[in-house]
Amino acid sequence: MSLAGGGEVLRPSPLKWLVMVALSAGFVWMGVVIMGTHPLVAWSGIVFFGLCGAVGVLNLLPGASRLLVDDDGFEIRSLFRRSRVRWADVARFGTMRIGLNTMVGFDFVDGYRGSDRLRGINRNLSGFQAALPDTYGLKAAALAGRMQARLDAHRRPTAA
Repeated sequence: MSLAGGGEVLRPSPLKWLVMVALSAGFVWMGVVIMGTHPLVAWSGIVFFGLCGAVGVLNLLPGASRLLVDDDGFEIRSLFRRSRVRWADVARFGTMRIGLNTMVGFDFVDGYRGSDRLRGINRNLSGFQAALPDTYGLKAAALAGRMQARLDAHRRPTAA
């Protein structure tokens, strides 16, 4: 969805979260079924997949998750928490794989201050210092390309 002033709002795919809720409910049910014979395994599965299902339900609520991209940078809203990143603080975007999941990663510019240790750990694990939490209904490569294009447009000098 485009906003006035060149902004854009991207939202996660509800289908992805509905699938997560359904799968989690299935595993919780399996935990209930095996409760009599394997109580430790059952409770572990019920708690873990119950929490996964709760996250899925929360992400289905309006306003819980989105990516707002505008002329100044982008705002990530995940589980109702917001974080803002300015284009001036970003060096590059690209794709990365974590397990079976392809995500959009990004690096901060040299001299950026904040979460130095965490950025180093992320860089060693994935090749990027940070990542977007979702691909917002797009393929990771397409979203990375859009974000890089916005970053490049921000860097391009304007005619005087």
